[in-house]
Amino acid sequence: MKREDRREDPDILPGDIVKAAEIYLRDKPAGAMTEHEAKVLLREYGIGVTEERPCASAEAAVAAAREIGFPVVLKVDSPDILHKTDAGAVRLNLADEAAVRQAYDQVTANAKKHKPSARISGVLVQEMVAGGTEVIIGVSRDPHFGPTIVFGLGGVFVEALHDVTMRILPIERPDAEHMLEEIQGKKLLKGFRGRPPADELALIEAILRVGRLAHDHRERILEMDVNPLVVFDKGRGAKALDALIVLK
Repeated sequence: MKREDRREDPDILPGDIVKAAEIYLRDKPAGAMTEHEAKVLLREYGIGVTEERPCASAEAAVAAAREIGFPVVLKVDSPDILHKTDAGAVRLNLADEAAVRQAYDQVTANAKKHKPSARISGVLVQEMVAGGTEVIIGVSRDPHFGPTIVFGLGGVFVEALHDVTMRILPIERPDAEHMLEEIQGKKLLKGFRGRPPADELALIEAILRVGRLAHDHRERILEMDVNPLVVFDKGRGAKALDALIVLK
């Protein structure tokens, strides 16, 4: 399932998008999808994601890095290692082919050491993204209310500051707009201390589309975590750097 990024109104997405995602999920087992598999679904729903290639060898990783363009990021490709940084299975800012080859060996070795039973397909070679404001969009299942969506500052801030707001799914555009105004860190999105304002329209679209994806496939999707989603300067869009989807 590979298509150009979707840009339709998330409130009236064509049925073929929903059906294609349903078919894609049909044979997926319960549990965590790989990062790349999760991003395939995000892209199908029109959510910006990093350019990346899954690679099963060091030479394939080098070829992918050439196609994407240096510098690149290299991560382990495994559904069993969810916190790749903790496992020592991420390398950033790789500037040449030698660095990619070395990183491939290091990342796969660290992943195997961290969790010997993990299924490891190789690595994910990804464009290196700079700048922007990191946010998180997450979906979980509340025992009383069902699927809920959470938005807040992303990266390390979500753990350190817990600056998030929540809605019960499904949501509409006014809900997403209000969520942006409810977090304490909203100044970072508006432009702060000389920083240009973030692309709030792209962020609102991303919140709506994640919510729509989770609601459309609520019988299969147990939880989602897009962290970080980098929101670039006004007019430049937003892009998911990492994503997790857990299926039931």
